[in-house]
Amino acid sequence: MKAAAMSRISLYTFGLLDPASGPASMADFARRGGEIFRASDQAPGFLGRAEQASDAQAEPLPGEDSGPWGSYVLPTNLPGCEGHDLELHIATLSLWRDVQSARAFVYQGLHRDALTMRYDWFLRGEWPGHVLWHIEDDVLPLWSEGVSKLEALARHGESADRYTFGSR
Repeated sequence: MKAAAMSRISLYTFGLLDPASGPASMADFARRGGEIFRASDQAPGFLGRAEQASDAQAEPLPGEDSGPWGSYVLPTNLPGCEGHDLELHIATLSLWRDVQSARAFVYQGLHRDALTMRYDWFLRGEWPGHVLWHIEDDVLPLWSEGVSKLEALARHGESADRYTFGSR
């Protein structure tokens, strides 16, 4: 008898940077972002994140290869994003052992502190800032999957295959 596959949690985040944020505010964001990424590498339950297949530049461009995580893509169907420059964004795709591990990292420590300042850096949007979904143990999430789940969450709400921390 074949053992049932366990599932892990994928977390996709998306935000549009506020073009009115000043240089000092954005320098603070960049500093904090580096610290948060380093802290996530050590977080209990963290299994990995999508990164560029090459070190060509700091931020990936749409269509850029992220190796087994697929090509980097941006949402094109989020309510409230119309008229905003989608190039001024931050998106992440990560893999976690379970919802509790991801939640603990997001809502504690350095990341929690940064969340309290998110509107210093990001636009307030009609769209959700994140989406979670289960994924089988032997599979990595794809950027395109994160984007489609976030767009579906924004348009149709939560379901068994897409949800937020608030519902779990």
